[in-house]
Amino acid sequence: MKHLTAAAALILGLGFATGCDKPSEDSCKKAIANMQFLLGTEHLTEGQDMQGEVRRCKGGSSKEAVECAIAAKTLDQLKACEFMKVPSTTSGK
Repeated sequence: MKHLTAAAALILGLGFATGCDKPSEDSCKKAIANMQFLLGTEHLTEGQDMQGEVRRCKGGSSKEAVECAIAAKTLDQLKACEFMKVPSTTSGK
């Protein structure tokens, strides 16, 4: 029984450890807003529901990447954050 309790505690602890790196909804909204501003698309999404983007951010981004995206002042800084896929500024041709 002690082994089962220890195993359960370990699994639960690992679950909390991985869940702790997830950003908050508010942080995701700020990061997405800054990304849109830097891309010049903030006016294209005014009034639209961002819940899908926020869910994608919360599920697939780390706190570190989101904080980096919030603080980014240029597209190059945003790209370095590995927050979300940022379009390339070159045509690649």
